[in-house]
Amino acid sequence: MLSFNGTEQHESGAAPAGLAPSAENGAEGVSLAMLPSSRQVVRAHLRVLLRPLRRPSRAQTVRRIEARRRTVTWSSPEELQLELNRSRRYGHRFVLVRIPCGHGEEGGSNGSEEVARTVSSLLRGVDRVWPDGTSLYLLLPECDRAMGEAMLARIRDPLTKLLSEEELRAISSVLFPDDGFTGGALFDALDGRSISLATRPAQVAVAPPTPEAPLA
Repeated sequence: MLSFNGTEQHESGAAPAGLAPSAENGAEGVSLAMLPSSRQVVRAHLRVLLRPLRRPSRAQTVRRIEARRRTVTWSSPEELQLELNRSRRYGHRFVLVRIPCGHGEEGGSNGSEEVARTVSSLLRGVDRVWPDGTSLYLLLPECDRAMGEAMLARIRDPLTKLLSEEELRAISSVLFPDDGFTGGALFDALDGRSISLATRPAQVAVAPPTPEAPLA
């Protein structure tokens, strides 16, 4: 005979023989001692939620910084042409920066490595660095003139210990497409900026007027 809940019962009304719910086996035959407590479940969930918020130890932070300082990912000048093609296609801007290193032709990438290591720690992941003779070039995609000037101001202070005052003043940047639509035009614009900085007359200090020496 079936009861109202669908279980079969004998005529006497007793349930068929089987596992009866108890503190030992529970309703499904599983021991309650094997189930985690609510406090353990809450703690496990908190560990998962708080894992991204854990701050790395000082040793881990130092290792990451040292690894970033030691390695410099050199890019090829051909990436400038790739960026030119991409920016022309989508109408985007980018900034090209030249940093004179003054190590001579024989230095090559080794002569620029210390400067590149310092600069790379301040650049974004999409920025590119490559050496060329006595200069170091930075390619900053998706940057306008204001962003380029902000980046120049950011890298000048760390480079004061590596570059001379003349080299720091000779750091120049150009903006695509305002300063040039081709690679040759951008490099010519960089040369023009360097010449203007080299030939700029020094500022002459003028003493303020005094009552004894009025203005002419």
